[in-house]
Amino acid sequence: MEAFINVELRLMRARLDHMRTFLAVCDGGSIAAAGRALSVSAAAVSKQISALERSLETTLLERTTRRLVLTPAGVLFRDHAIRTLRLLETSESEYLSRIRGEPSGVLRVVAARWLAEYALVPKLGAFLGRYPGIDLELELAERFPDMEQENVDLIFGMSMTGSNGLVRRSLGRTAYWLCAAPDYLERHGVPRTPDQLGDHRLITHLTRPQQQSFLRDGRRLMMRSPLRLNDTGAIISAVRQGLGLAWLHHYMVCDQIETGRLCRVMPEWERPPMTVDLFYRSSGRGLPALRHFIDFAVDACRLPPLSTAPADDGTL
Repeated sequence: MEAFINVELRLMRARLDHMRTFLAVCDGGSIAAAGRALSVSAAAVSKQISALERSLETTLLERTTRRLVLTPAGVLFRDHAIRTLRLLETSESEYLSRIRGEPSGVLRVVAARWLAEYALVPKLGAFLGRYPGIDLELELAERFPDMEQENVDLIFGMSMTGSNGLVRRSLGRTAYWLCAAPDYLERHGVPRTPDQLGDHRLITHLTRPQQQSFLRDGRRLMMRSPLRLNDTGAIISAVRQGLGLAWLHHYMVCDQIETGRLCRVMPEWERPPMTVDLFYRSSGRGLPALRHFIDFAVDACRLPPLSTAPADDGTL
């Protein structure tokens, strides 16, 4: 009986190793790239993929002289392998947390860049020092990832609607303020009505609709957009240089409006406030490392109240 169990354990371990190798090939795009990532020979990778295909009795990869392409079965098995290895990793982290009495494991977080750089990252030392068993993988990006496919535990600081089935926890409320530098308004005039906005330049984010300004009444106003950027910090810098107007979250600019470095334009046309949230899968509720990180993030990143800075009427 013991010999049988040992054989089964070896087979299970081999299958998991083959899964990891297969995912490395998917990520790297080739046998050679997977070998480099795993520090093994290309021949060893090819041997494991062949063994995996034999055990499944199907072809996972179409091999050509130039590249590898996933078959339909390969696409399905890739998703299965991601879920299986993630489940094992989560179970192991929970087990280690229980026997050690502390949270542990890898946390994968995608965070809104501006909020992470200015509120989250400066306080990470205290969190990681308190929980040395947690390894944090933090991607700063202005996007909403597919949490299941990309194996993400937490999406931090997003002001957009999450997918069905995700749990949401609020960091506070924000609103988009239309902002401009004082010297820009001196040169181009202060817009007072939506029609006057059409004569102004709009600096936008690459992920947002080009040349459109959304107003409180639901109107979509077309504006000239000579500059589009993929980083909010760069947008704020461009606005301060007087290159145009931009819609920016209040917590990004309230201090600059208070000091007069930026002006808030046409506040009566701003859209209603929205929430800035954390998102995570319901299956993550039982992961101690995730619970502790969420509590830390909510405390570290409290948004200033919307009343922090009074509306600027454009008077220079």
